[in-house]
Parts: sequence; structure tokens; C-alpha cells
Amino acid sequence: MPATVARALVEALPYVRRWTGQTVVVKLGGAAMTSDALLEAMAQDLVLLRMVGVEVVLVHGGGPMVSEMGRRLGLEPRFVDGLRVTDEETMRVAQLVQVGGINRDLVAAIGRHGGRAVGLSGHDGGGFLRAALRRHTSRTTGELVDLGRVGDVTAVDVSLLRAQLDGRLIPVVAPVAVDDAMRPLNVNADSVANAIAGALRAARLLFLSDVEGIRGAEGTVVSEVDAATLRAWIASGVVSGGMIPKVEGCLDALAAGVDRVSIVDGREPHALLLELLTDAGLGTLVRAG
Repeated sequence: MPATVARALVEALPYVRRWTGQTVVVKLGGAAMTSDALLEAMAQDLVLLRMVGVEVVLVHGGGPMVSEMGRRLGLEPRFVDGLRVTDEETMRVAQLVQVGGINRDLVAAIGRHGGRAVGLSGHDGGGFLRAALRRHTSRTTGELVDLGRVGDVTAVDVSLLRAQLDGRLIPVVAPVAVDDAMRPLNVNADSVANAIAGALRAARLLFLSDVEGIRGAEGTVVSEVDAATLRAWIASGVVSGGMIPKVEGCLDALAAGVDRVSIVDGREPHALLLELLTDAGLGTLVRAG
């Protein structure tokens, strides 16, 4: 047993050297958010990475929790083409759950393991995360649909994030942005992670999800793939169904300036350490070329 631990530490050493001083953005979603044990393991990973000099930003989702709380309050969730219709009451619930609930819980989990985190949403820093109302055309009718307080990210104030990172803090970002009048907008957490990773010129963006990775033409998970191959797989149907938005999110991140993107199985304890600090890695690495 001691020899096994020693080998693992030696294996991690070159990766610690590689990542020290680099910026890594982690997007938390899917099954990784439904297990207290997995959340604690992820918090430990974040703290360890921060302590060895990796600059880490955590972006979280929380759509299912928003729906659950809405139902408790008598608000049945409505979706159009997979997008949540967000009226004023639903926007309040989203803020309550994501900013006042999930975000605080994640900050606390990091603190329990000796880390220092700060919770952020669009209102902070004078509106560090800006968005504009989304204009959505229905895929079935072709007509414009009013989604309410749903937005697309337009700007990220990097100076606020840099101040936190320079202070050795871990920013934990909720997917709530603001418009020019500082009114809240519900935004997609993947898009927030893409925008932040691009603005920070992150070395890696990791999507902690509920899949093992991207499956190729043989039906098995591939360890690495380039953007051109992914586009071909989408066109040919190799990538289909619920994997399409995940893969498109990776391509969007590369287009935003992120060096490399990983889809990692968040159901695996310590998935972040396994992906970043081991030879085998975990999940699928997506690169531009």
C-alpha cells in the first residue's frame, strides 16, 4: 500500500509542474451535483489544485433544483426547445436556489477542506457577468418565442476574477447574469463557463457531467479528439441526441479561445485529479487541431 501511494504521487509530479500557474475552469453539472460524497470529493480536488498553484474557477448549474423548488412554490416549469421559460417569479426562484443555495453550499464545502472560496453572480463587482435578452425562434413553428428573463452572455469583467485568483481564492460562479439595468437574467451554465474560460484564456475547461466521455465511431469512449473530427461525427450521426449540446459546448469553448476542453465523468470520485494529474486521465480531451 505505501508503495502504491508513492507511485501515485510520483506519477502526479510532472502534471503538478505542468499545471502550476495555469488557469483551469471547471463546470459542475449533472450527477456530480446530486451526491454529497461526490461534491465533497470535488471540493477536495479544487483545494488541492489551488494549493499546488493551479488557478481554479468553478461554474455550477442547478436547473433540476430550480424546477424542484418552483414546483414546491406552485410554479410548474415550462420549456421551449429545452430552454426554461423564465418569468419574474421563476427568475426569483432561480436566484434563490442558485445564488443563495447551491453557490453557498459549494463555497462552504471548499471551506470545510481548508480552501478559500468566494461566491459570485452577475450582480457582483458592479455587474461582472453581463448578458442580453435572448431572441429565440421556435424550432417547430418558426415563430419568435418570449422566454422571459433568459439571456446570452455578452461580457465578462476579468478584473474581478483576476483579483480573486491573485488572492489565491477560488471563485464559485452561479449562472445568473445581469443586463445593462442590473436586472437578473437566467443564463446557461455551460455558456457561462465557456465565456469565463475564454476571457481568462484558460489552459483547460473541464465539464463535469454524467457521461463517461465522447464515444467515437466504434462506440467506445475516445481519450482524445480534435474539433474537425467532432464536427464530422455530428454531421454523420456518430454523435447524437443529448451528446450534441455537450460536444457543441466543447467546440464553442475552443472557438472562445480555450486551449483544450475535457468532458469528464463527474460520477467518479476525484474526477478532477484523475483527469489532470494522472497518465491515463479520465473522459475525453478535445483539442482544436
